[in-house]
Amino acid sequence: MRTSRPFSTISYNTTEFLYCKLAELLRRGVLDFWVFIEHFPEDDETKKHKHLFCVPSRLLDTVQFVDELKEIDPINPLEKPLGCINPRSSKFADWYLYCLHDKAYLLSKGQKRKHFYSKNDLVASDADYLRDLIHQIDFSKLNRTQVIVEAVENNISFETLVRQGRIPIQLINQYRLGYDIISGRLETYRNDRMTHTPTDELARLYAEYKAKKEKEGKDG
Repeated sequence: MRTSRPFSTISYNTTEFLYCKLAELLRRGVLDFWVFIEHFPEDDETKKHKHLFCVPSRLLDTVQFVDELKEIDPINPLEKPLGCINPRSSKFADWYLYCLHDKAYLLSKGQKRKHFYSKNDLVASDADYLRDLIHQIDFSKLNRTQVIVEAVENNISFETLVRQGRIPIQLINQYRLGYDIISGRLETYRNDRMTHTPTDELARLYAEYKAKKEKEGKDG
């Protein structure tokens, strides 16, 4: 992909290598800004990984970008090099809210996570640039789901929310599902989305699930 628009990717590089390589790309005028955050593995994942967001300073070939991030594995130097997956076009607001595992944002997507992060966990090339990007986010869109998150955290029942008139009657089933996701036993819920670093068994089950869905679609 050749692009001059912001993009994101998942990196499995060591922090030192990633930081130095991104700083180099900034100096060379390839990138205008970058920011990343390291995530711990969720219940259905096997290893840590980093979410990376980049703003190119000019037209960029993402294939070459991926090559730039290839790193000899310091633990297993004879194995496949560390690196990142193919970049995708990205909007900072969605990237940022997901990377923090913002409860209201995840709930708006029908998801839930075990680990949560703060903006202090972000590593960026320019603090002022980052601050401006965050300032531009429209947080008002999360007000609906924030009501449910706060209710669960304060042990307020769903029925109480309904009686208080805080739940739109026409969306009661949608809100009920959201309340159950947040208050349920599962610490990680992806709403049928694949994890970044699946276990072998999870990857097999997910492949079977997708194949079944595709077959049902063809038969239908």
